[in-house]
Amino acid sequence: MDRNHQGVNRGSSQIWGPYLAMRQQERDMSGLFYRVKNVRVSPYLELQADSLYENGSYGDGFAHLDANPYLRFFSIFDPLLSPDDSGYDEFDTALADILLHYLADLDLKMGMSSYDFYRSFLVREMEAGVFGALDELSAFSYMEKQEIASHLLRFYHTGDGPGTLQKAVEALLPECRIYIREGWEFVCYMRQPYDGTEKQRLDYLIRLFLPLSCACTVHWMQTYGVTGYDGTMRTGDFILA
Repeated sequence: MDRNHQGVNRGSSQIWGPYLAMRQQERDMSGLFYRVKNVRVSPYLELQADSLYENGSYGDGFAHLDANPYLRFFSIFDPLLSPDDSGYDEFDTALADILLHYLADLDLKMGMSSYDFYRSFLVREMEAGVFGALDELSAFSYMEKQEIASHLLRFYHTGDGPGTLQKAVEALLPECRIYIREGWEFVCYMRQPYDGTEKQRLDYLIRLFLPLSCACTVHWMQTYGVTGYDGTMRTGDFILA
């Protein structure tokens, strides 16, 4: 089963649930702690749920989650979590937390389909600067980068740059409409006042999906009157060209 396409609540009693929620919301993973010693956890649950699953938030910037490591990982944790006071409690606590972080990440990878792997590889390449424009890429969130990678996969499959750009803009920039004039001139109509961040986001998508030879014009608030598109034909809302 593909865990990345389940709701977070489906994993609310498993270690990968909060791990996935924090990754999706780009939170600092060092703020997530799994506690496995001297805590009372139901023997039928892997993780004791708290408000983290509702919205990914936690009061002081840290989430301390009580985990039952024996439910799935008995062979790993049984030698480590002795009831005896060995004098290494701090080390045992840190090691258990590290192991559960690793196991949660492994859970996610094992639950990924080939499509998810390809998409994650593309996100990694975008963040490494393979497609350039790292400053513009920084204007997108983690989940938006995943969305861009999905459209890239579609582009590689179909070869339809303009169509893919339209789909990507529809998903990521709902205030934007793209019209194609004769001679492959692309007119981007941003139905909002000028915004530098939104321009960065649009520029990145244009660079990603269109050849350099394509001419692109961006209009803010006002655009050309385009026959057949009633939204552009209101008096005072379009300009002559």
